[in-house]
Amino acid sequence: MTEQHNHQRKPERIALAMQGGGAVGAFQAGVLEALHEANVELDACCGASIGAINAAIFFGNPHSCRVDRLKEFYCRVSVPGTTLRDQMPAFSAAGTAGQDDFRRTLAETDQSYAMSAGLPGFFTRRLAVPWTNGTGAPELASIMDVRPLYHTLESLCDFDELNRSTTDVSVVATNVATGRPTCFDNRDGLLPPPMIVASGSLPPWFAPVEIGGAWYWDGSLSSAAPLHHIVETAPADVQTTILRADLWSPDGQIPDNLSDAEIRQKNIEHGSRAAAYHEALSESQRLRSLLAYALNCIEPARRQSDPQLMNAAALATGRPIRVVPIDYESSQRGSHFKDGQFSPAAIETHWAHGREAAKAALERMHAKD
Repeated sequence: MTEQHNHQRKPERIALAMQGGGAVGAFQAGVLEALHEANVELDACCGASIGAINAAIFFGNPHSCRVDRLKEFYCRVSVPGTTLRDQMPAFSAAGTAGQDDFRRTLAETDQSYAMSAGLPGFFTRRLAVPWTNGTGAPELASIMDVRPLYHTLESLCDFDELNRSTTDVSVVATNVATGRPTCFDNRDGLLPPPMIVASGSLPPWFAPVEIGGAWYWDGSLSSAAPLHHIVETAPADVQTTILRADLWSPDGQIPDNLSDAEIRQKNIEHGSRAAAYHEALSESQRLRSLLAYALNCIEPARRQSDPQLMNAAALATGRPIRVVPIDYESSQRGSHFKDGQFSPAAIETHWAHGREAAKAALERMHAKD
């Protein structure tokens, strides 16, 4: 198993970081499809929540059927019978304002359906929910039961294939007791279904998952954890290009209704955290360069004899990293789709945006190379 992961070092590593976002994760599936078609071989991939599910299914299958398995997953978990309703405004004489109102209403209806009845192949509503009284059983402390997701993952993901993949696949979950992110990866040859489910267990909808005596919630509760993990594990002796597939945009239009306000609030909350980490990373790289410049102005003999300067030299040795955004910049602005709206039309729209964003990012990469 170790030999699978110690493949020959390439002049450049390419990694993919995928944050969570519910149904909007179909955007990442479109990204993966575009990378697959462009024959981009990923050396590492880290995902949280729906990003972890996408990564497990994609890398848990042979190269020839990865995209088909992703499509089957989104087909299984989508709410049936909504495509026609999504297309109804196009057949009506209503204006743009009427179509917007219809889509807002549809988004609320679809999301309410998912949260009240569940989604096929994903989760079902619990008959008894411990709202206030403790049960002593953390695995029951949720509104939904995710046992259907276990069955879906086991039928669509070959976990032996996932764990012997030459791509370092990691998923992030949040330790409920400490509040800190934890990464599980296939480099140890052990990335089972509970770790994938734990990464997507967003409270209070989904219960924590017990792994090794600890309990874990959704990895997206930890700020920019997938990107952070790839940065921290990047080697110092080779260029690492990180493709960042975030699903939320901190920029957007001012909402004039509660439905759009909720969408805007989630974009600000999640998008600003990712942006803050990216800014901190850029500042860290700038300071390392300044430190390296300052050290070069000191005589080598003193640098090599002074313990403090030796420590400074170690800090100045940064990892060669560049981050290429493949972000969902138009996320939900015009369509009013919500992260809990698993309709076929919503999934198709997100998927198409992901394909186009990935193609544009690859063109930018090639133009700079």
